Amino acid sequence: MASSTCFNSTLVDLEFLRNVSAVKDGHKFKKVSDGLRYLRTFHMFARKWGNDDPSLEALLVRIEATVLEVAQKIQPFHLSLDDDYRDDIDSFNQEINLWYINFSDCSRQSCSPVRDELLEFIDCLLENLVDFLFWRDVLDNSWLTSIFYYYWNLICDEAFIELLEALKEKLIFLKNFIRFTALQGTDHVHMGHLLTHIKTVAVSAAHVSYIIQFENNDENVRKEIQFKIQRLLQSIKPSDPQVFEAYIQALTASKLSKHSHTVTLEVDEHILEDFLDSILSNLWEILKSSTFPKFSTKHQLQILYEGLRSLRNILKKQPKNFDEKMWDISWIVVSDAGLITSSLFMDAMEDGMAKKMDSILLDLLERIKLIREKFGEQSTKGSTLNFPKVDELGFIDFLIQNLAELRAREDGSIVHAKHQIHTIQEQFVSLRPFLGKIVELRNEQQELHCLWSRVVELAYRVELLIDSLVIEDILEYSPMPFDSIIEEIKIIKLDGLKIFDRECLDKKLKKVTKKSHHLSSERSMPLINDDIVGFEDEATSIMDRLKNGARKLQIVAIVGMAGLGKTTLAKIVYNDFSITSHFHIRAWCCVSQVYDKKHLLLEILTCVFGKLSNKYLGMNEEDLALELYRSLKRNRYLIILDDVWDIDAWNSLEASFPDDANGSRIIYTSRLLDVAPKEKLDQEPHFLRQLTDDESWKLFKAKLFPGDDWPPTLHELGTQLVEWCKGLPLTIVILAGILSTMEQDGWKEVVENLSPSTVSSTEKCKNMLELSYIHLPNKLKPCLLYFGAFPEDQELTTKKLTVLWIAEGFVRKTESKSLEDKAKDFLMRLISRSLVMVTKKTSSGGVKTCRIHDLLHEFCVEKAKEERFFQFLQGSDELFGFNEPHNLRRMCIYSTPEQFKMSKLFCPRVRCLLFFDPGERFRQNWLNLSFITGIFKLVRVLDLSQINLGISFPIEVELLAQLRYLAVGGRMKSIPSSIAKLANLETLVFIVEALVQVVLPNTVWNLKKLRHLQINNSYEVGFSLPDNDLDNAAELCNLDTFSNAMLPWENPEKTLRKFPNIRKLKGKLFESNASYGENNKVLALNYLSKLESLKVYPFKTYRKLYQIEFCFPLNLKKLTLSGFFLPWCNISTIGNLPNLEVLKLLGGAFRLGNWDMEGGQFPKLIFLKLEGSIVRWTASESEDGHLPCLVKLVLNSCYSLEEVPSCLGDSSTLQMIEMFDCSVSAASSVKQIQVEQESMGNENLKVVISSCNWGST
Repeated sequence: MASSTCFNSTLVDLEFLRNVSAVKDGHKFKKVSDGLRYLRTFHMFARKWGNDDPSLEALLVRIEATVLEVAQKIQPFHLSLDDDYRDDIDSFNQEINLWYINFSDCSRQSCSPVRDELLEFIDCLLENLVDFLFWRDVLDNSWLTSIFYYYWNLICDEAFIELLEALKEKLIFLKNFIRFTALQGTDHVHMGHLLTHIKTVAVSAAHVSYIIQFENNDENVRKEIQFKIQRLLQSIKPSDPQVFEAYIQALTASKLSKHSHTVTLEVDEHILEDFLDSILSNLWEILKSSTFPKFSTKHQLQILYEGLRSLRNILKKQPKNFDEKMWDISWIVVSDAGLITSSLFMDAMEDGMAKKMDSILLDLLERIKLIREKFGEQSTKGSTLNFPKVDELGFIDFLIQNLAELRAREDGSIVHAKHQIHTIQEQFVSLRPFLGKIVELRNEQQELHCLWSRVVELAYRVELLIDSLVIEDILEYSPMPFDSIIEEIKIIKLDGLKIFDRECLDKKLKKVTKKSHHLSSERSMPLINDDIVGFEDEATSIMDRLKNGARKLQIVAIVGMAGLGKTTLAKIVYNDFSITSHFHIRAWCCVSQVYDKKHLLLEILTCVFGKLSNKYLGMNEEDLALELYRSLKRNRYLIILDDVWDIDAWNSLEASFPDDANGSRIIYTSRLLDVAPKEKLDQEPHFLRQLTDDESWKLFKAKLFPGDDWPPTLHELGTQLVEWCKGLPLTIVILAGILSTMEQDGWKEVVENLSPSTVSSTEKCKNMLELSYIHLPNKLKPCLLYFGAFPEDQELTTKKLTVLWIAEGFVRKTESKSLEDKAKDFLMRLISRSLVMVTKKTSSGGVKTCRIHDLLHEFCVEKAKEERFFQFLQGSDELFGFNEPHNLRRMCIYSTPEQFKMSKLFCPRVRCLLFFDPGERFRQNWLNLSFITGIFKLVRVLDLSQINLGISFPIEVELLAQLRYLAVGGRMKSIPSSIAKLANLETLVFIVEALVQVVLPNTVWNLKKLRHLQINNSYEVGFSLPDNDLDNAAELCNLDTFSNAMLPWENPEKTLRKFPNIRKLKGKLFESNASYGENNKVLALNYLSKLESLKVYPFKTYRKLYQIEFCFPLNLKKLTLSGFFLPWCNISTIGNLPNLEVLKLLGGAFRLGNWDMEGGQFPKLIFLKLEGSIVRWTASESEDGHLPCLVKLVLNSCYSLEEVPSCLGDSSTLQMIEMFDCSVSAASSVKQIQVEQESMGNENLKVVISSCNWGST
């Protein structure tokens, strides 16, 4: 006879075989082990609680025989298994299914089970459920992944998985409940009825899980399963009076049991924590819903939830500090918490019981308070002044703006309060000039400082009250009535006038204004160029080590403190001509503290190949490592590993670097000494020196007076400032950034404020960062601190930064500039102060991506914490141990999606949530985050783009009425019509990990505030717009950017006219049934008078037979075309655009032919890129000249191009020509242009020619 031991040992052997076998055989072992697990669950129940029916006995004997046969087969650990064994297991399905039904019908009448037997059965059941829910992770990086997910989506939807997750949670609760009451010594009399109930639930759950495993392919069966699970979940909740009474009796008895908790904890110290976790899970479920019992308020339950989370943290971190009294109190607390949470699920409750629960709850909160005080933990709900301290006046301006917008609304829950909102807004407007003066003087007088604190607190409380009305859920513990708010504003104004008189105020203001020295208008923004000064001797030394020495692969390490210039030195070496010509392959990657091996491999491969295809993006780490090894093999290569923090980075990448004894090298830059294996070093690490006085002076002058001489009157001050920097480049650059925004007569004050007591260079740099921060205008401080929210060393696009700043309210409306342009101005001001570094430029020379120095990033993180600007939570420990402060504003979460969900945070006042997954770029298994809407009700900025939300757009998002910025990821194909409920939505970003078109609903036209609609840039992905009833659809007047719009060929104008103020448009024309057969088309866009950037392509089905003509708006500055096969005579339409600065004619934009440039065209063109499709390129003689403003020319894959027009040699603006995969003759003509430029004195023209061998013999 097969016992549970035989089942278990066989399953262990099968798991071992699956792990050591080949991928192609592993699924066989898994199929058999899955089947055996479910047989074990049935066998366990039937043997323990089954009847004496002979047919049941016969079935069990056959099952036992099958298990023994499998066990005997694999005992010698054969690495193969016949499929027949799974067939044998499947043959029991019908009989087992019938017996489960029979057991379910009669189990309530059977005697109550033994606790240990019931726990063992629930453990088996949970193992089955957990395996079913997570077995997809095993295939995440295998070649079976895409096939697996296709079939997974067929048999399981997100709602189904969510139900299974809920069932698993409830079974864990039952298990922990039994263990807790058993440990408390609750006798069988109090537990008998409840154990029978739990057994009935467990049997039904086992039946459901069995059907899921073996009969889940039929849609009707799945619907029946979902219904069964829903009933099961309801039966587990103590909503039934009899079940509720049983829970109450068991938990009450556990409180009254007398025994030594110290002794029992030695038996199992985790039982208390586990049951507490289950209680928290149940309480969290209630909190995220909108229904609450009559005996408690929502705020009481929030305090209880916070207190229980604190108790759990104390138990985990300080169990040894508990004396017997504290243990007694803790056990009573958990028992009472169990009573309270059990009662929360009751639909109705007698008054007597309600009063009893109310009394228990009050006592419970007091006991929790006692424990927290004992262990030094204070409630986060106590402080009312815990507000962010960054740009408080800017926040008040943002509040005034929002109040004004609310006044104009005619719908929603605030209609009845419009008069009060109007009055409060007017009071704040009248107070605003007075507030500006208080801000200027608040640090000079304590009374004004206290007055300012009152103003800020009142503003935040007003915002919370108004927002609570909007979402119809009061989130303040003691909200102020409107009349009290209005009265308080008046009192503040009167108190302020009493503190100082007008004459005194004016004098102080003049004094402060005189001392500030800030320019009234910013200097024009400098060109974004790297000023590389010094390091000549250092670079020579490093290059000598790279080109000479041993032939074997070696590491050259550059070590030094942050901000000393390690990366700058590496860049000088990396780009030096002697290095580029010496090494066949060069690659650069930034490692940083938190790195992902796959990301590093992709970064290096991108440098090797230039651009990676989707094939590489879909590879796993092992395949990418092999691909890198192959690409480097037999090549002399140089790899830069920048900002390395530990030796693990090398250990994970070493196998990808072949050692062909050909002089290949690796350069390390690091703050730490011991991060490179000593046996690989060519010699001792190169310790980077500080800049000499002369080099420091040159760098300082280059930053402040580029191209000009230093004013003699400032020489002494400049010398003092440079000496204070002590050769640290970062300090010099930041200090120059501060001075560049000040009048020169204010520099002396800066010198006087520099602290001479600072000795450590690192501390000095930190002080300088603080000084730089203090000198920032208040409105720029939140923009700078926002960089700290993102991972270190991450390059951020200007687009993402600016839309986030706008959504947060850092950028306010003005009549002269758009919000986007003003946000870009903010970024340029940060760049001009040398706080933000440009990493990539746009074709027209603007900022495409940027980042901050890692030391500055560190500063921003710490300052954001100090100023209560951001809360950072990293990993499960911080997530599970966190309790929301009273006025928490923004959260940054670094964890896996699963950790985030399981942490069960409750933060209803958070306005911004940014999630980052430090591991996978995009996980295959989806996660249902519907709980977000119940937990983060006031959120304005929500970025979940690194979480796979599955195939359905999270419909619950419609409840987030304050949402302004939403970024989501997944495989969804449509957006529900309820998206229109997000009346404040400004930015919608989709990261779609599938080749799909996302269908927008008809209600999208109701999103009046929508400014940015963006989808990731894959060619096959785009937004499909609703085109029915367009005549009655409203215009999206605020839409500024639309990326990847799918436009119908037959009439795109009808749709595009709905975006009258759009400035950036990326669209794809697709052929519909209505347009098929049309050969001629005029695409008129001239009505889009504000359009500045246009990218347009045909979508797949475009035929070369089409004849299309464009009518572009005159304001157009950037144009990208591809795939239209236009005749070259149409180029004049583009050439006559008066404001065009960037033109990219990519593959198939024009037919293969000749371009004869006419004079006077392209008057402002800065950047030109041609790709294929051109044979002869000539220029007619003209007094007006050709391309008078051209700075950069890129020719790519122009195989047939004979030559480049010689007239470009006359250009006074040309700075660079790049050629890739072009003809030999075209390359020769470019070299001749370079000669002509040099003859004109332009020795700075850069010419890059690569793989231009076409046409050579």
